[in-house]
Amino acid sequence: MLSHKSERTSTGGTRWRAAPAVVFRATCAAALLSIAGRADAVSWWLPANYSRHGVEMDYLFTLVFIITSVVMLGVFAAMVYFLVRYRHDPNRKKAHFTHGNTKIEMLWTIVPAIILIVISLYSKGVWDRYRHGDEVDHSAKPARLLVIGQQFQWNVVYAGPDGKLGRYLVYPKPTDRVWPKNADGTAKTFSFGKYQDTKGPADMPFDDALGAINAYIDQENPLGKVFDDPDGKDDNFDPQPGRPIEIPKGRPVEVQLSSKDVIHDFFLPNMRVKLDAVPGLRGVLNFTATQTSKEVQGLPENRRTYTDLDALAASLADPVVATMLLDVNEKSQPKAPDAKSAGTAFDRNAGEWKYNDKEGKTIIREGQPLTKERVAQLKAIGVKEITIYRPQFDLVCEELCGQGHGKMQGRVIVITPEEFVQKYETASDSASGKADDRTAVTRR
Repeated sequence: MLSHKSERTSTGGTRWRAAPAVVFRATCAAALLSIAGRADAVSWWLPANYSRHGVEMDYLFTLVFIITSVVMLGVFAAMVYFLVRYRHDPNRKKAHFTHGNTKIEMLWTIVPAIILIVISLYSKGVWDRYRHGDEVDHSAKPARLLVIGQQFQWNVVYAGPDGKLGRYLVYPKPTDRVWPKNADGTAKTFSFGKYQDTKGPADMPFDDALGAINAYIDQENPLGKVFDDPDGKDDNFDPQPGRPIEIPKGRPVEVQLSSKDVIHDFFLPNMRVKLDAVPGLRGVLNFTATQTSKEVQGLPENRRTYTDLDALAASLADPVVATMLLDVNEKSQPKAPDAKSAGTAFDRNAGEWKYNDKEGKTIIREGQPLTKERVAQLKAIGVKEITIYRPQFDLVCEELCGQGHGKMQGRVIVITPEEFVQKYETASDSASGKADDRTAVTRR
């Protein structure tokens, strides 16, 4: 049996042997923090918020973070104290059993309970306004959108002047005797393989009916729109996914979410918006953007200007720079004297500025990402200065939805209320002040 002296020596030796490991881990952690701190892509806190409800969400996040941090540090401090205070000592008297302290136990039960109740009640109000809208604020009719996720892109449908969305994602079944009606209300016939001008999928054997339905969806109606639904007559939609989602600044936005195939997740980090898009359900969320995309892109922290184009080409290896977009406008130089000359020119058909080469062919347009080849072409036509900006706002899928999940990204563009009305609503409807008849949806 070891003596007390031998035990103390062994314990002390163990502590000294463990010390280098602790120092090594601390050094590695400090080195990683130092390296990551210099990376432009790393942010140690939440991304900038540009939504009205995001202020309350950030407050809740910060409050919970502070409370849990204080509790964590307090627990760690108590652990360290007890480890040192009651470390092994052969001369110490044996401990005596205790039933505890009733007052302390009540304190550490009641105080956390009160904190949790207060946070829960406050967060419920924030959640209700986010999911169902601010029922107190009737100052503006919400801009209503339907966002549909599908592998691996987003699609958007805008409610027209009536503010109501039609029915979508309604597809034929093999047992249907008729195909969905055409947009003009007439009966639909569809040909598939050897089956010509069928009145419905039921005119074919089951396996062929499935093939015909898939062909109908791909060729005729990718969104499964019910064309004879009166609420959807004036909807603004594009059968093919991928176009940017535009929303107005300072006006409530109601987004209805669904999916065409698997579960996706609609995530706007800068808007504090996140909700699953589930097949067969309509999720609903509400938010209000506080700044337009142009206002955010104009902020100094979101812009970079290069006078050395070789340095710009080299910096494109940085993922942050590679995703930034070109800013070209009426002040950009050199200007093209005519359509067949090199320099900046305004494309009246597209309504945007661009750079042309010496033959008048487009090199790059405003809002497009740069490549090394494009930088070399711009340098060849005499461009001396280039400004790029960080695009706002990112839309990503936060649910693993397949092999192309990492590429399922989109863009949300915040425009002025006037621009939104001009693009997706009529001016008379916007000014009419009609009562808002909310579309009936399945809330989850």
